[in-house]
Amino acid sequence: MLDSITFNELKVSGNLPSPKGTVFKIMQLSEHNNVPLPELIAVLNTDPVMIGRLLKLANSAAFVRNRPAVALTPDVLMSIGLNAVHQLALTFALVAEHRRGLCKQFDYDGYWSRALACGAAMQLLGNQLRLAPAGELFTIGMLSSIGQLAMASLHPEAYGELIARHGGPYARVLTRLEREQFGYHHLDIAGALLRDWGLPRMFCDAVIQQEDPDGCRPDNTRSARLTACLHLATSLAEIFFLQGGARQQAYDEVKKLATRLDIDSSHFPRLCDDIVREWREWNALQDISTPLQESFADMERRQSMAPRPAEPVNPPQALHILVVEDEPSQRMMLQRLLQLLGHQVDVAADGEEAFEAVLSKRPQLVITDLDMPKLDGMQLIRRLRAIPEGRQLYIIVLTILDNEDNLAEVFSCGADDFISKPIPPRILQARLQAGQRIIQEQQNLQQEQEQLRRHLQELSLDNQLAQEAAQTDGLTGLYNRRYAMRYLPQIWDEAQHSQQALSALMLDIDHFKVINDEHGHDVGDAILQEFAKILQLLCRRSDIICRFGGEEFLIVLPDTRLTTAIQVAERIRTTLAGRNMLATSLALKMTVSIGVAEKQAGQANIEALIKAADQALYQAKRSGRNRVEAAL
Repeated sequence: MLDSITFNELKVSGNLPSPKGTVFKIMQLSEHNNVPLPELIAVLNTDPVMIGRLLKLANSAAFVRNRPAVALTPDVLMSIGLNAVHQLALTFALVAEHRRGLCKQFDYDGYWSRALACGAAMQLLGNQLRLAPAGELFTIGMLSSIGQLAMASLHPEAYGELIARHGGPYARVLTRLEREQFGYHHLDIAGALLRDWGLPRMFCDAVIQQEDPDGCRPDNTRSARLTACLHLATSLAEIFFLQGGARQQAYDEVKKLATRLDIDSSHFPRLCDDIVREWREWNALQDISTPLQESFADMERRQSMAPRPAEPVNPPQALHILVVEDEPSQRMMLQRLLQLLGHQVDVAADGEEAFEAVLSKRPQLVITDLDMPKLDGMQLIRRLRAIPEGRQLYIIVLTILDNEDNLAEVFSCGADDFISKPIPPRILQARLQAGQRIIQEQQNLQQEQEQLRRHLQELSLDNQLAQEAAQTDGLTGLYNRRYAMRYLPQIWDEAQHSQQALSALMLDIDHFKVINDEHGHDVGDAILQEFAKILQLLCRRSDIICRFGGEEFLIVLPDTRLTTAIQVAERIRTTLAGRNMLATSLALKMTVSIGVAEKQAGQANIEALIKAADQALYQAKRSGRNRVEAAL
């Protein structure tokens, strides 16, 4: 970390990037949460370029609008967010004031193009992960490399020589070299500048840690995910300036980073292309050229269609062989010959011993004589083929009998091949190679069957997860309306059959549209998630909680009378009214209106019960909201 004394000395020098003029007024106004919006808009209107950039952001892919914003109205300003307006004003002022500089080796347009790429990437990636408002995400991406610009401004000659020797201002080795030469590095400067400009501590920490592999590992904390997302955004921005094989290799690595953040790999190429489109538009506003490159979706398709390199042909594998021969000299000779060929060899003196050896040692191939005491070769083969352990064995028979009738009997009892005595070594090796191919094919088939079995299990799990996802609200994790309409009739039938009570609550967060309009949908989403947690905390496991749509929720209470259901509803209402709902940096007071109904004899189905609760909810809203009403 850069100590405050050193930073103040650098600041006094006047060489650090800093806001001036209109932007300084905007920052002063934005420091107050109760700033009059007309006053802020009046200041912004003095800078038409700033207005155009804010409208560009308001109409970007991160904001969903029914129609494009054409003027900076209070609604547009609130959708961006006052914090974001403050930060964006600062960011765009820095672009305008630092398009040129004294560091000859520093590519200023290239720097801002990369910063805009990182801003667009951070905005779309972070918006998908719901890390912060879109405008603030764009700002943190844009300013993540402000340390390099600061180093070029503070030490134009020395820093220029340093980056010229080591491949530019983004080389990973520069952090160490900067500290050795100047006593601090670009991440120190960046963190100090962002803190001085009033950006949130979490943003400052993310910028400082963006190059630290340990600091960029996402965990369940929002700050860690923000740092990991910034690392992904900066890595993706670097790819936009690469070509050919280097671009493909870097993209493959970035996809792994995205997977760690739970970004769907199938949607990632399209997301990258959306980022490139945003980046091109921002570059055009700054009169900065954008390199033409193959789209990421086309790159994925080309890679998937590219011929795969031929797999190397592996030499035949060594086998585990059992030799069954009653004549000791023949047995030792055959054992020695097979070992010289590289195989593992066990021996047996008769059929009985061989059968036990198959069960205990599990060989892959058996070479057996036919004429043996106790249990001859054909009897051994029949017994082996009758058990699971022997059905996969490859069996070669040693015989001095070569007429057709004898050979037909050998094959009919289950042998795979034969060798006539005396045994020619070259013939033995050729027959073993044939056996190796068959055994290898059997092993490959078993592996494929195992892979197929695992794949079917995964498909079954994927189908189960897909079914659960189709019945679950993606924002709150509660059941959705589809689940309610499909499975609640079963709850109704069970209550009817067992003659048990059944009650339903319909809930609607009061004035929720105002929250979305004034604070943005990110804040609204956070409120819905917090409210869902309250419902789960106050309800039983047997109760069924569904997000019915928008800010409307349904709770079905099995085996519950109306009086108890009213108590549950009142507990939810008072809990919400008595606490602040935390969303991003806001603490908001919220209330809820609730309608309660109990299953009646005249009701035909679950829809009638829900309709009764909905009518009671309507009455609660007409009666002033923040209240519980029961169906008559």
